[in-house]
Amino acid sequence: MSASLPFPRIAALVLAGGSGSRLGGCDKPLLPLSRTQTVLDYVLTALRLQCSALAISANGDAARFAPWNLPVLPDTEADMGPLAGILEGLRWAETQDCSVLITVPGDTPFIPADLPHKLLPAPAVAVTQTRRHHLVASWPVACRPALEQWLEQPDSPDKRRIRCFATSLGVQDVVFPDHTPDLFFNINTPDDYAYARALAHGGLTHV
Repeated sequence: MSASLPFPRIAALVLAGGSGSRLGGCDKPLLPLSRTQTVLDYVLTALRLQCSALAISANGDAARFAPWNLPVLPDTEADMGPLAGILEGLRWAETQDCSVLITVPGDTPFIPADLPHKLLPAPAVAVTQTRRHHLVASWPVACRPALEQWLEQPDSPDKRRIRCFATSLGVQDVVFPDHTPDLFFNINTPDDYAYARALAHGGLTHV
């Protein structure tokens, strides 16, 4: 996006619906990371700098997220995976008068603080040398009807794939430089969690 143009009003949705099966079935965003902050705190700290509204996508008892005083959006589309959460996020972002929705997994504590603006214009997806991070993406809120139609189509191998829906919108890759730690490192295993805690206790700051 040209620096001469004003930035749009951005909403951010933290996708916190993972099962955490390799960590004993826990809510990964709620894991303590530093002495006073959880994984979710790290994610929200980065997003708050450039986003006008924040929400959490999660099913189950919303009370577990009460300390953050944010909307908790459950899925209304059964068995649709993360796309169902994105749809609810788009519907919510419309009510916040936002034109762009940023999505980020709730187990990626080291995302850069300028991530939302880097993912403009939407739709765009974060890419590093090793992979395309389909859940780290920007979505035009105006694509909400298209996603509703996508999820209403007859069952197909592509129906639940974020990559396929994003491609249908003409998503653009945004390449992020190599960084240590990986900007989009996510916590999946006990070893991952131990590594993230070591980084956090070492005084890591957002870049």
